[in-house]
Amino acid sequence: MNSLFNGPALRRIGNLGANAAIVMLSLMLAPLVSAGGSLEVVRTGIAHDALYAMDMNGEKGVAVGSFGLIMETANGGATWTLTEPVTDQGLLGIASAGDRQIIVGQAGTVLTRVGDAKWEQLENDISIRLLNVDVHESGLAFAVGEFGAIRRSRDNGTTWDSITIDWGIYNEDGYEAHLYDVSIRDENNIVIVGEFGLVLWSVDGGDTFAARHQGDESLFAIEIDAEGTGTGFAVGQDGEVLRSRDAGLTWDRLDAGSTANLLGVWSGQGEVVIVGIREMLRSSDDGDTWTRSEDLGVVRTWYQGVDAGVAETEGGNGFLRTQAVYVVGYNGTISRILE
Repeated sequence: MNSLFNGPALRRIGNLGANAAIVMLSLMLAPLVSAGGSLEVVRTGIAHDALYAMDMNGEKGVAVGSFGLIMETANGGATWTLTEPVTDQGLLGIASAGDRQIIVGQAGTVLTRVGDAKWEQLENDISIRLLNVDVHESGLAFAVGEFGAIRRSRDNGTTWDSITIDWGIYNEDGYEAHLYDVSIRDENNIVIVGEFGLVLWSVDGGDTFAARHQGDESLFAIEIDAEGTGTGFAVGQDGEVLRSRDAGLTWDRLDAGSTANLLGVWSGQGEVVIVGIREMLRSSDDGDTWTRSEDLGVVRTWYQGVDAGVAETEGGNGFLRTQAVYVVGYNGTISRILE
């Protein structure tokens, strides 16, 4: 598997190893998936390609990965085109709000654009690996990364300030936890997940953070209150699956029947999809029960990014808007989840 890190190994990555620390449904207004299922490969690259994250916004979507790889779709994920590289640095996270998008990656790389403009690499003084990012329509953005890095921008990623955490509160040795994902709920509420099972929450726009969960397993991805239902999921190391029923205030561990390293999660209308290293888990009842995919495209590979796209398709009564969940990962592969 391709490494996300072109440099020294990270300090602490549990049982994952340096190369896997981050590595990472058609709908007609009805449930998206049924039990089981398989993948349809839409696009694949070469052996040294890898896609780590994706962001879908209606019919448009972007997937990012190794050595500056950027793939884009304008038809809900049905086809993808290669964007001219802006950098040769690994791109590890992407987020959007309205027509604004931000990508982050190795060596403090930050790319931004508005609408269909070309991607622009912004200069900054960040030198650490930024592992994920989120952005709010107000222009507020948060990026998180290795060794406890939290960066905040109030101007859509043009400038950043550093937020300091007292890590001695969370472990006796004061280790700076690697932080893997971030979700901006609104201009005040910011949620971050990372090592030591941390779910960190800020209610003051990132000035201070408090732990809503701690544990033994690293958490690599979070999907929280996607549809205003109050349900959220966080996934991570050794099959760790957490669920919140109160919009992230409290978290309970679920037994999803997996011991794999779980790298990405998506949920919507009671459906949940989790992907990872040789694993894909699906639930149609908000995580009460789970099925595991036995597709060879899953059990012999890895996927990390997962999101849903929407496109118009021609049906018997005209054009229908349909939704499909896509996953990205090994060899620059983009696959669609089939029922």
